[in-house]
Amino acid sequence: MNVQQLYTNRFEGQKILIRKNRNWKILCKHFFQKYIPEESVVVDIAAGYCEFINNIRAKEKIAFDINPNAKLFASKDVQFIADSFFNMDSYLKGKKVDIIFASNIFEHLANKEQVVTAMKKCASMLKSKKENNTAGKLMILQPDIRYTGVAYWDFIDHKVPLTGRALIEAGEICGLRVKYHIRKFLPYTTKSKVPQHPFLIWLYLKVMPISNFFMGKQTFLVLEKND
Repeated sequence: MNVQQLYTNRFEGQKILIRKNRNWKILCKHFFQKYIPEESVVVDIAAGYCEFINNIRAKEKIAFDINPNAKLFASKDVQFIADSFFNMDSYLKGKKVDIIFASNIFEHLANKEQVVTAMKKCASMLKSKKENNTAGKLMILQPDIRYTGVAYWDFIDHKVPLTGRALIEAGEICGLRVKYHIRKFLPYTTKSKVPQHPFLIWLYLKVMPISNFFMGKQTFLVLEKND
């Protein structure tokens, strides 16, 4: 499958990308940042058009994506690597990181065995508590088929049906433990009818857990390295 062409068709367009970046700016400032100390080394393993990694504050920011077009959207303070995150150890050269962010990636892998392999790779790249006083964390934003239903398959590149519970079980296999879990967090896609305006995103976060109870289709997990 031609990923570059697929994502060009699905996402590229000035209005879509501007809107997505504005929305992620609100999400990072008012939600994700509280889980990420500003002195952290953060890796985004499926950066897309870099909406998360551009808008999060961190000491060092690294982004992986197999779509080479994504490099054009990375901020100057982001080290962008046009390759699979499965190869990240060859680029990081022994460096361990504080945070790995995985947004809407595991459903695209070939099968559940590859999901476990991916999580093991992430766990191996995180700092341990012995080394750093604070254990590294894998943050996952993931559509949950329990809540999306058949709409999960509306995207041709979705291959693996996953729930939050399945990801927790996979994480435990890989030496990770649950630190934080919101079962129903954000709506399914950026093409959802609501909320889309930055103010509505802010309001959505402000009135949680009411808003996400009705509209949440994606799970949010923070898994901590357990050693």
